[in-house]
Amino acid sequence: MELKFFWAQVRDLTVASLKSRYRKTFAGFIWVVLNPLLMFGVQSLVFKTFMRIQVPDYNLFLLGGLLPWIFFSSTIQMTTPLFVTQSHLLRSFKINPMVIFGSQVLDNFINFVASFLLIVLPFYLTTGRDFSTLLLLPLALIPLLIGTLSIGVALSTINVFFRDTNFVMGFIFNLLFYVTPVFYPKEYIPTNWQWIVDFNPAVYLLNPFRSLIYFGDGTFWMATLKGFVVSLVLFLTAVIIWKRKRNAFYHKL
Repeated sequence: MELKFFWAQVRDLTVASLKSRYRKTFAGFIWVVLNPLLMFGVQSLVFKTFMRIQVPDYNLFLLGGLLPWIFFSSTIQMTTPLFVTQSHLLRSFKINPMVIFGSQVLDNFINFVASFLLIVLPFYLTTGRDFSTLLLLPLALIPLLIGTLSIGVALSTINVFFRDTNFVMGFIFNLLFYVTPVFYPKEYIPTNWQWIVDFNPAVYLLNPFRSLIYFGDGTFWMATLKGFVVSLVLFLTAVIIWKRKRNAFYHKL
């Protein structure tokens, strides 16, 4: 019963957020696609045309890493200060903090899925690839959602106690983009430096997408399995952090 009530609150807040996000804007829902599309266009121009990265079907390769990265990084940076910015609401009403958090992540996730399909499908179809492989997309979405949610919960909880967390993470994500194989293959990294990628959790959450829409071979299943394992570890870590900090949470707000 509690879970049903929790989900109902998350759903209602998400619907309200989706309705208000682009209210009174000229382009409306187009912004969901326009922002990642512009980022893709600029990065494709820079890395494919200017820097001449030699990867077949580079546009599809880039989309397979860039779009989930945008969701991953923007959601975490958006949710890290969430408990602090919504402290007045949490202190004034008897509401589970995870309801507010869950609705924000779900809002971003819905927009990500919509933009992913609207942008990737045209490129995917022009390459003549088997459309049926995209039916496996939900398997790639699950570890990405769980992993992103878990990191966000952990950081937003820590940010209540250490307010510098929000600023530090903004700096870290600016650096993390360049050490995550989003716009270049992992093979471009010298062997003695590839351990950085191996310890980067974002890689395991993004790889299922690239394996599915770009490589389209047996690597998808192994990439997805690794993604599930990493997301489970992140989830358990978030649960531990929340349980340890929960008693002093409202006092620090």
